[in-house]
Amino acid sequence: MGDTVSEIQALKKTLDRQRIEYSEYAELKRYTTFRIGGPARLLVFPDNSRRLQQVAESAAEFGLPCKVLGMGSNVLVADLGFDGVVIINRSTHWEIRRLESLPGLGENVADVAVRVDSGMPVNSLMKTLFKEGITGLEWFAGIPASVGGAIYTNMHGGDYFFGDLVVNAALFDGQSTREVDGVYFQFEYDRSRLHDTSELVLWADLRLKKGNVENARQRASQQLKSKAHYPHRSAGCVFRNLSEEDRRRLNLPTASVGYIMDKVLQLKGHRIGDAIISRQHAAFIENIGNARATDVNQLIKLMQTKAAEQLGVDLKLEIELIGNFEELIAED
Repeated sequence: MGDTVSEIQALKKTLDRQRIEYSEYAELKRYTTFRIGGPARLLVFPDNSRRLQQVAESAAEFGLPCKVLGMGSNVLVADLGFDGVVIINRSTHWEIRRLESLPGLGENVADVAVRVDSGMPVNSLMKTLFKEGITGLEWFAGIPASVGGAIYTNMHGGDYFFGDLVVNAALFDGQSTREVDGVYFQFEYDRSRLHDTSELVLWADLRLKKGNVENARQRASQQLKSKAHYPHRSAGCVFRNLSEEDRRRLNLPTASVGYIMDKVLQLKGHRIGDAIISRQHAAFIENIGNARATDVNQLIKLMQTKAAEQLGVDLKLEIELIGNFEELIAED
């Protein structure tokens, strides 16, 4: 860990004054779906959006690197951990808003506006809103993501994208807070402009509907069944799918990276340590024991190298690497 002792001590005093829970040198593997990762210098647990902003603001004030985790999917944490502040976002407040308070809503009698904190798990929100007769999140059932993470990645379920639900959001850039509309995020497939700006989502207004809850529950159940064969100790799909241009150039029936790893490059089942290119779904790398981030990173480099050499494809990561990976040397 780096020489950040005085800054950490100053932040701890601030957190003590604000009565915000924290832990030092806590292993991050407990907080990721990969179950991989070393310690964070300071792990902080804000339980509402105000405290979330306070922690991020204080970390910026003291010059400490800061990362936010929701459900811990789509990330790979280095074996040496993260020499800074990791926020476990536990802000989960939600409320139904008046339609007339948000521009563009109310045109359809079924429209419902829900304001929700960024730490709320999407699946928990879906189940809670079903009890209120509100639908629209059923397509994302079974995906381990918080609302903030779903916005950050423009999470998709089937042909539906989370970004299409976002009307407004409050963002914090380390110094100030502002409200933006959904257009601001420049949503793309598995991406938003937050990848470039690193702004923190505090809360969002979602456009949902009063609908047939029984039908929505059935759709959610179908989505869960479709994901039942996915590996559980993984970060999700490692790479973004191929572009349509590359798919056509290679005359492939699908742009799926899983298909390429399985049928074209024949890497499914390739293993380094306890990390394996999943036999269930070759777009995933799975932790089948006590895999290290080093093992996973070597598999990532192998997959990228083979795709580049044999197909002329530059695979883009869909997961985020957190911590220091510079010392890792990929195997050919």
